[in-house]
Amino acid sequence: MMFVCDRCGICCQHIDLIPQLKEFDSGNGRCVHLSENNLCEIYLDRPDICNVERMYELFFKGNISEEEYVRKNKMGCSELKNKYHNN
Repeated sequence: MMFVCDRCGICCQHIDLIPQLKEFDSGNGRCVHLSENNLCEIYLDRPDICNVERMYELFFKGNISEEEYVRKNKMGCSELKNKYHNN
């Protein structure tokens, strides 16, 4: 899979937008496992929803091509950056 994360941390700073990650919300939308250097402290054991490749295998593989899935994830990432980067 060709989705490359640049580790900006924006997605992990706004998990309050994802109901499945409610238990990881520190109360301000930031994941309790996001370190100060924007790395996941539980990366190897992170929830499936935080794993682009795993989500494709579990939920999207039969419905969308890998290329389209990566494109949509890149687009979502760009939208988050545009919305929150300077806030």
